[in-house]
Amino acid sequence: MRQQLSRQRGIGMIGLLLWLLIAIAVITVGLRLGPSYMEFLTVKSIMTSVVKDPESAGASKGELLRMIGTRLDINSVAGVGRSDFTFNRAEDGHIEVLLKYEVREHIAFNVDAVMMFEHREALPAQ
Repeated sequence: MRQQLSRQRGIGMIGLLLWLLIAIAVITVGLRLGPSYMEFLTVKSIMTSVVKDPESAGASKGELLRMIGTRLDINSVAGVGRSDFTFNRAEDGHIEVLLKYEVREHIAFNVDAVMMFEHREALPAQ
């Protein structure tokens, strides 16, 4: 009787190492960039809550900055400062709060990531 060699099936050692390397790279990037995105989502919710606050309707720019700064401190947001916020008065009379900042995060070796965040909220006209 003739023995037939069956084809080997499955992943080899090199293939396994390649997939493991890809998984480690994805996890590393996620762990490095994830906190910055979570912080941005926190700042967006802070801006939304300030806009919805009844006290902000007639507030000046300084009072709005104080309200935002207090909420940033309460939520332990360290990457965003009061200087990252700007205020513009639109033609229809409402004040627009603009947040614009960037975060640079080291990934590995000489690879860095630059994330640019921007969000706008409009306060209703008085």
